[in-house]
Amino acid sequence: MFSGFATALSGIQAGSRLLGASAHNIANAQTENFKRTRAILEESSAGGVIVTLEKDNRPGPQLPTGDDPFTFREGSNVELEEEFIHTLEATHLIEANLAGIRTQDKVLGSLLDIIE
Repeated sequence: MFSGFATALSGIQAGSRLLGASAHNIANAQTENFKRTRAILEESSAGGVIVTLEKDNRPGPQLPTGDDPFTFREGSNVELEEEFIHTLEATHLIEANLAGIRTQDKVLGSLLDIIE
C-alpha cells in the first residue's frame, strides 16, 4: 500500500523536474548561444521514476548581427512549441500522480474504518 504512495511521490518529483527544465529553457529562449536542457524520464528498478537532465548541444539558428550582413551569431536551440508541450506533459504527470495519492488515501481511510 505504501509503495504506491512512494511511486506517486516519485512521479510528482519527476513532473516537477520536467517542469523546471522547461521553465529554464523558456526563460532563456532568447539568450544568445543558449543550449536547452532535456529531461529524460526512466523507470526506476525500485518503482517510480528517475529523471536525468542533459544539455542538448545541437547548434541554434544563425542570426544576422545587424551591423554587418556577413557576420552571424548563434541563437538559442530552444523550440518554444516543444517546451510548451513538455510543460503540459509535466502538469498532467503531476495531476495524475496526485489523483493516485488521493485514491490511495481514500482506500486506506476505508480500510481503517473497517478495522474500527
